[in-house]
Amino acid sequence: MTTQYGFFIDSSRCTGCKTCELACKDYKDLTPDVSFRRIYEYAGGDWQEDNGVWHQNVFAYYLSISCNHCEDPACTKVCPSGAMHKRDDGFVVVNEEVCIGCRYCHMACPYGAPQYNAAKGHMTKCDGCYDRVAEGKKP
Repeated sequence: MTTQYGFFIDSSRCTGCKTCELACKDYKDLTPDVSFRRIYEYAGGDWQEDNGVWHQNVFAYYLSISCNHCEDPACTKVCPSGAMHKRDDGFVVVNEEVCIGCRYCHMACPYGAPQYNAAKGHMTKCDGCYDRVAEGKKP
């Protein structure tokens, strides 16, 4: 394998609008219960009084997560059918025709990328839009 693709998300520019999540759902025609890309919000802080003057130290930032298409993916190691595999171009994908829906890959993945699709009876996950990448497009 000579190529390893991944996603670069500039978290300093992310406003948590979830447009990336919706674009993925739309392109992949996903049901409401399946999200290949998820947005997490981290917020905190409080107000402090200093000599009668109030100051705030609140913060919020967002993290956009999907499959990381790991170099050495845990999900592929536990798949008993071989459905979850790493392609030569570096994308980690599931062969839906071979998948038995055991969910071992979901349990092994530290990012929760593989998701069970009850309607289809097998696992699904972000495939990095490898078809678009092969055409020279962005995922």
